[in-house]
Amino acid sequence: MVKRLATTAQMKELDRTAIEDWKIPSLELMERAAGAVAEKVLKVMEQKDGDRRITIFCGPGNNGGDGVAAARLLMQKGCEVRVYLVGDRRKMTPDSLAMEQRLKQAGGKLEDYVPDSSAQRQWIKGSGCMIDALFGVGLKRSIAGNFLTAVREMNLVPCPVVSCDIPSGIDGDTGKVLGESVRADHTVTFTCSKYGLDKGDGKEYAGTVEVASIGIPEELIRQVLGQA
Repeated sequence: MVKRLATTAQMKELDRTAIEDWKIPSLELMERAAGAVAEKVLKVMEQKDGDRRITIFCGPGNNGGDGVAAARLLMQKGCEVRVYLVGDRRKMTPDSLAMEQRLKQAGGKLEDYVPDSSAQRQWIKGSGCMIDALFGVGLKRSIAGNFLTAVREMNLVPCPVVSCDIPSGIDGDTGKVLGESVRADHTVTFTCSKYGLDKGDGKEYAGTVEVASIGIPEELIRQVLGQA
């Protein structure tokens, strides 16, 4: 099978058209993306001798919403999960806020990430797996502040890291490292692979890459990618 690659602009158009024109609920797409990430994490955890402690770092955007939704799904599978919001809670997207509500209803909590917290640091260091859901493919600036601290946390702790869509810190089009980036062991990317995962530093930082279908119709994918 020929690997299909998409630019960040094409992925934005795919998502927009699927939601606005094809009337596919955005939360449904997010649930499917989260399900693919959770499934990958469970497979990784099978090799961890029963250690089911998971740390999830989420940004306020929709990539973070994938992480929040994955937290709920993993909790329902019996994993011990701590999920941290990095960044301004006021900037959370409507879909991310909706996933936070679902997490609360399931008995979980989206905690604010506090780099100086000894309790958080202890949990992170004891993780059996971590999920990187800080930034999606649209990132074009260098990571800084608490986001950079979280990236460094993920790179320092000796456990597998699974990135949602693309490792945070990798340019989705060029594969360039934007200052610093998560070094993922595995990346679950959605609908199509991305140019940034196939060239530059992205090939090294992404680890193993799996493309997960989240319900965007094949006809629409071909149309946007110019393969119709």
